Amino acid sequence: MKILYIPLDERPCNFYYPQMIARLKDELDLLVPPIELLGNKKQPADLNRLWDWIEAKSTICNTAILSIEMLVYGGLLPSRLHQDSVETLMENLNQIRLLKKNNPELPILASNLIMRTPAYNSSEEEPSYYEEYGAAIFDWGWLQDKQNREGLTSPEKDKLAQIEQDLPQAYLKDYRTRRQRNRKINQGTIDLVEEGIISFLSIPQDDSAKYGFTAIDQQKIVLRIIEKRLQRRIHLYPGADEVGCTLLARAYSQLTGLRRKIYLLYSSVNSETIIPLYEDRPLGESLKSQILAAGAQVVSSSQASDFVLAVNTPGKKMQEAWDNPIKDLTYTSDRNLRFFVDQIETFVNERKPVAVADVAFANGGETELVQLFDDTAVWDQLLAYAGWNTSCNTIGTVLATSIIGVDSSARFALDYNKIYHLLDGWAYQTVVRMNMVNDYLPAIGASYYDFNGKEAQINQEMERRIWAAWEQMMRNSFSEWKLEVKVFSPWHRMFEIGLHLAL
Repeated sequence: MKILYIPLDERPCNFYYPQMIARLKDELDLLVPPIELLGNKKQPADLNRLWDWIEAKSTICNTAILSIEMLVYGGLLPSRLHQDSVETLMENLNQIRLLKKNNPELPILASNLIMRTPAYNSSEEEPSYYEEYGAAIFDWGWLQDKQNREGLTSPEKDKLAQIEQDLPQAYLKDYRTRRQRNRKINQGTIDLVEEGIISFLSIPQDDSAKYGFTAIDQQKIVLRIIEKRLQRRIHLYPGADEVGCTLLARAYSQLTGLRRKIYLLYSSVNSETIIPLYEDRPLGESLKSQILAAGAQVVSSSQASDFVLAVNTPGKKMQEAWDNPIKDLTYTSDRNLRFFVDQIETFVNERKPVAVADVAFANGGETELVQLFDDTAVWDQLLAYAGWNTSCNTIGTVLATSIIGVDSSARFALDYNKIYHLLDGWAYQTVVRMNMVNDYLPAIGASYYDFNGKEAQINQEMERRIWAAWEQMMRNSFSEWKLEVKVFSPWHRMFEIGLHLAL
């Protein structure tokens, strides 16, 4: 089966992770455009060349997975920076109509984000004025939304008045205009679903909050979906960079006629009710959304399941991964990690496939869990693992890997996925990243977002430290594989890395 895939952007999580998952099945052929067609960070893709590639490949594919951000704006960051008119954007969107007209039997699965509103000052992924006024723009939207929905306290009214005095109106107008245009594309994409051009649409929310611009847009979009009675064909939930993996799992499920059955295992009695960092709802609700979007279902017993999804969460309060090994007390008082690992070990010994979504911390895996899995020697038997960025990023990646890989005989591909995510999500994101930011970068005149011309040197130091963390931790796992790791920095910063991994 051939699946055409247009990613959200060129970073490994969007470009490479779905390809890693597709390799779990010999019969699955994921057609992905050359990376040079996908733009470079803030530089948008060449849409004419990209559409030439799509038109050439679409006639031989069974399904297409399309990112609206890539095909309308030229990528994720260009969707936050563009100055295009609504007319230009709608012309880009209408190319999907032509694709369906020329390939009427081609199912199209798509993703379209609700534009995020970061709560901090940084122009790294936003317009230049966000460097100085990002937090003020967020606060203005948050306070306006709360005022309209619930009313403001007296201090909040004072804060809003001060922001309106200090925030240059030209910047606020530019930001609001772009959001309004992007919302038109959200609405136009919903219309494509109503017309039957897009068969399924995922709308992930990136870095969502209870109030503010993103919440306002969400309300309007949800209302439009309900009015058009499209709730079963359009799913809205927290997430973003995992959506390519999610839609790949859904496409595979549809093409094979399989609907995987999942038994859920949590590490704490509070797991389902915890609201993860960077998300706006209880983890249990997001997990339901991710499972449905991926084309799977939940069952009430492990015996009836195709695999167990073991979800490692905090006890109550989620911290950042770089806080390891220091943890809030509730990581132990409201969670029994030993019991959780013992249950997983029991399932593994009974030959039950177990996948692990490690979301106890934001932005990286949990060191103690990684260690316990090595001590119990279950790493080699696990079906899948991930622990990176947000909770929903991790969950979507693990679900897709498990849905496609649960009956795979490709031992190499299964271990490759686990090892890659351990090296990136745990060794780099949790152990190496902030240590380098604090003790290495200042010594060479570099910083988190500015490598100061020393990227090759920094990447080599990342490799050395990642390998040292791996060697120190892994005593009983993956012994049959010899690892070769090369690190690159796709967006020339510390937030994410890519790995050239050879086993």
